[in-house]
Amino acid sequence: MSKGTLLLGMPWSGFERTCRPEVKARLQAEFDILEPDKTPSTADLTALAAGHALTGVITVWSAPPFPTAFWKAHAECKFFGHMAGSIKHFFPDDTPQYLIDHGVTVISGQFGLGINVAEMTVGLMITLSRRFPVLWRKLRDDGAWRVPEVAVEPQGLLGATVGLVSASVVGRLVIEMLKPFRCKVLMYDPYLSDEAATALGVEKASLERVLSESDIISLHHPQTPATDRMIGAAQFDMIRDGALLINTARPRALEPEALLAAARQERFQIALDVTEPEPLPADHPLRAMPNVWLTPHVAGSGRYGTYLVGDIVMQSLDEYLAGKPMPWRYPLERLELMA
Repeated sequence: MSKGTLLLGMPWSGFERTCRPEVKARLQAEFDILEPDKTPSTADLTALAAGHALTGVITVWSAPPFPTAFWKAHAECKFFGHMAGSIKHFFPDDTPQYLIDHGVTVISGQFGLGINVAEMTVGLMITLSRRFPVLWRKLRDDGAWRVPEVAVEPQGLLGATVGLVSASVVGRLVIEMLKPFRCKVLMYDPYLSDEAATALGVEKASLERVLSESDIISLHHPQTPATDRMIGAAQFDMIRDGALLINTARPRALEPEALLAAARQERFQIALDVTEPEPLPADHPLRAMPNVWLTPHVAGSGRYGTYLVGDIVMQSLDEYLAGKPMPWRYPLERLELMA
């Protein structure tokens, strides 16, 4: 017997990255599925759902917005599960407040992508603080066994002062992954309480302290007006010689010309998984700089984490139908501060 009707925000092919085959099989076996035959618009999904009582909506990347009018037409639908990360673009204008007022539960699998980002972040911290790519390249290309520009005893991650920007989902996962490395962790987040910082085991600090005192600086901020161009020429000047700056979050925190000028000084290393524009033009100076390490926006990739995205939505749908608490509920009341 069917448990109800689910509306998919994309064809099944769009879910292959984050939805395990066995999860897809369960959904198909247990629910009546309304599936668009191509990448849909809001109007397409509204037409597809017309005349059906919806148990829930399941989306993934490239699905269209679900404005207030959609939810008014389907007052019976109280579950929205996104098998990807950010949900901001789905709910324009007054839609978030409408969902809060009418008890619609929103689930995002962002934790799964976040754990992949955190893993890559810590991997970059280890790899670049010990200058492994330089050693690999010099040994391969030049046969060099010792490289004068790499310290015999590099800082590494163990015992380093690590400065984090934003106690976001990813920021908190990075804190957890850093625990075996005996780091001193400085945290800049104006919304983090003293009590929460103590619970996380971090020291609250100004952005200036994070930049000037850290061996490794890692950005995990959302894109908001407050973080836009947060780091310009004056802030880059604060970063100590030999430090490492990592950005796996949003590119607009860094002022582009100031970033380029700081990189040209070659005082510290810069690792960017996100750039502006994306991708950078083939002749962009950052591509050729010896202290700049670029990756093509892949921090969120990784089989474990991406399948966890779909697992979170499936678990939450089960909890919703059983009337149980849903720990992965997205805090719509804090949407403006979220990534």
